Formats: sequence, C-alpha cells, structure tokens
Amino acid sequence: MRSVLFYISCILSFSCYYNPLVNSLLNPPETQENNSALALLGLSGPSLLITGQIRYANGEAEIGLLLQPGKLYAPHSKSTAGYVTDAGGRFYVPYQTGSIPFTVYKNGSYLFEFSLNVSSPSEISFTSYGAAPSLEIIGLGTISANSPPNFFELVGAYYLDGEMNEVVIDKTNHYTAVGSLILKFNANPAFVEPNDITWIQNAIVITPSPSVGYQALGIVGNRITFVGAEGFSMNTEYNINVTNHIKSESGISLTPRKIRFCYEPSIPCIF
Repeated sequence: MRSVLFYISCILSFSCYYNPLVNSLLNPPETQENNSALALLGLSGPSLLITGQIRYANGEAEIGLLLQPGKLYAPHSKSTAGYVTDAGGRFYVPYQTGSIPFTVYKNGSYLFEFSLNVSSPSEISFTSYGAAPSLEIIGLGTISANSPPNFFELVGAYYLDGEMNEVVIDKTNHYTAVGSLILKFNANPAFVEPNDITWIQNAIVITPSPSVGYQALGIVGNRITFVGAEGFSMNTEYNINVTNHIKSESGISLTPRKIRFCYEPSIPCIF
C-alpha cells in the first residue's frame, strides 16, 4: 500500500523524474509527430515558426492554400486541420528539425505535396511532388512565434494588352511589349509622386534596358501601375527586377522578385 501511495504521489506532484514510466509520460521524446500534434491542438510549442511563400514564377502568390500535415499522395478528401497561406501566399508552421511533410489543397482539391527539410533555423530546403513546373516555394526562413508576420510581398504582375486586358507576365512568350506594368501586393504600397522617375528607376530594373523606361506611376489600393516604357526589342528575353525600394504604407520593404519573359519571339524562348 505504501508503494502504491508513493507512485500516485509521484504522478500528482510531477517530481519523480527518475521513474522511467512517469518520465516517459511527462516528457515524451521531441519528435516530428509530437511537435505537429501539439501545434494542431493549440498547445505550447516551439518559439520559432518556419515560413515560406508559395507562388508562381511571375510572382502570382497562392493565397488560401491549406497545408495538411503528412503526405497522402493525391488523396480524394482532406482534413480541415492544417495551416493556411495568407494574403502574401505565406505559410507559418511550428519549427522542428528533420523532414516535415505536407499535402496542399486549393479550394478543397488536391494541388501538390512537399516536405520541408530542416537542419537548423538557417538551413531549410524543400522537395516537392506533383507541383506544376512554374510553382515555387521561396523565402524559406524562421521568425519568432511571438512576433506578428511583417512581410510585404508581390502577389501578381500583369501588363495591359492592346485591348486593355490584364495579361499575367510569366516565363512564357508574349507578343505585346510591356509598356504598362501592373504590380499587385499583399498590402497597400506607400505613396509615391506620379512622376518620380528616380524612384521608378530604383524600384523597377529591366535587363536589357529598353530605349525608354517607365515614365510615370499610379497607386490605387494594393496596386502600382507603371506606364510609358518603349523600345523593347523583338526576340529578346527580359528580366524585370522588382526591388525592395518599394515599401508598404507601414514602411516594410518589399521582398525582391525577378520576372522573366520573352517579347515577340520568332522562335519561342526556352527557360
């Protein structure tokens, strides 16, 4: 009876860590499964979060994706438990080392799968399965779980065709010069004077340079429209670097992006 009372007392007081059974119950080994389960249950977990952005090569972010822990290889249904990408296409998941698998859903349908490979807070990579060739996971890193996210992201890039339609710029071949460029962000950009050429030249860098760069800009909501560029050369591959010179209303610098496209190729560019 005395030994039974002692054992119960140990459990209630949380002080008998030398007991292997009690220790295994109170201090389970830190594993990938345990950390994920704690996070999904809303219990105390790590002080760091792993973050990354899911987007296409042109900058179009995937917003509202559900990242369900575990790989299921093209399942027909999904769980409601998981992590959802924000207005910048970013996910935030509890930090742990090792391989962390996810199945990704878009509007309730299977999209692709990936695993984060984590060696340390500064060494994070990924492998994917079933993703479209132009889909990217970039900007991998860690942030404090106690600090609000503060990323300013490009979530779309377009130009206006001859019919004033918005055409997504991507790694394909275009037959209209990008004389008007529209950039969409996950938050409102800071105000800039419409004719501030110096600011424009620092914000948008085109390589090779057209004969005339962008001459004016307009800001409406979360979009900046650049106009006036001329002199794009045919059969040429261009890079548009969107720089951290662009800032949000709250002063956050943009995560830089590079957009690649070909203008009027007689032979399609291969990226």
